[in-house]
Amino acid sequence: MDGDVTTMPDPTSLRQLRALFEQHGFRPRRGLGQTFLVDGNTVRKIVRAADLTGGEPVLEVGAGAGAVTRELTRAARRVVAIEIDPALVKILAETVGGAAEVVRADVLRVDWDELLGGEDPGAWRVVANLPYAVTGPAILRLLDACDWVHRLVIMVQQEVAARLTAPAGSRARGMLSVLVEATCDVKLVGQVPRTCFYPRPRVDSTVLGLTVQRPQPVAPEMRGAFFRVVKAAFGARRKTLANALSHADAIGLSKEQVTDALSEVGIEGALRAEDLDVEAFLRLAEALGDRSGSALP
Repeated sequence: MDGDVTTMPDPTSLRQLRALFEQHGFRPRRGLGQTFLVDGNTVRKIVRAADLTGGEPVLEVGAGAGAVTRELTRAARRVVAIEIDPALVKILAETVGGAAEVVRADVLRVDWDELLGGEDPGAWRVVANLPYAVTGPAILRLLDACDWVHRLVIMVQQEVAARLTAPAGSRARGMLSVLVEATCDVKLVGQVPRTCFYPRPRVDSTVLGLTVQRPQPVAPEMRGAFFRVVKAAFGARRKTLANALSHADAIGLSKEQVTDALSEVGIEGALRAEDLDVEAFLRLAEALGDRSGSALP
């Protein structure tokens, strides 16, 4: 790629970052979760966690002012950086220039085939800094891209990371915990204190490394049914599984049918959604599908 980032403004320098913002008349909007990483050590830790050898394409989600983008261009064959804010797209032109392919796009609406096509399936690494307001929907969208992706490194607020890594039986466990577990092996990379950001957020962050499992525990033909059962179970998480699933329109079965299915796969109807692991949810989706006469389409 063209462009030597070492000659461009460094967004990990708070002085230079503020100067860029002033030059462009840009003010970070807390309502959008706009905080910018200004710690070089954390930037390098994030990039190391992507396990790059120099030959991989990398997608960065939420490039911001380009702090991580610049470091990625030194370590990857190709960097595609998506950013939704047009003002930040202009700033990225100054901090990364032609060293990365900067695309103005919304991660919640992007066409993965169009954006990631042209590279081998499973070749991509993803690095993402996800604002709190869209963390859940953004992670779901990233999971949709996993046929293209080998590894994801995501930075989220600490409480979100705790939920994503919550094991079966934990009260912190939720729908997203199960769906991430069904797709990726998740490891803690490290904590990032709020002092590493400008403007300083009210909470600390956590970096997680997610390696996409191949083959997937949930076969492609079962993904729809699996998702619907998990969503229905957590949609009424205060209820027992028997009650939550029998009242879910997406399941469409009586309580007797749901109870029979639970019994068949050895799951107590008095348990709640957070008590089940991925394998139990998959067995349950298959049993419920048998009783509905389909795979819960």
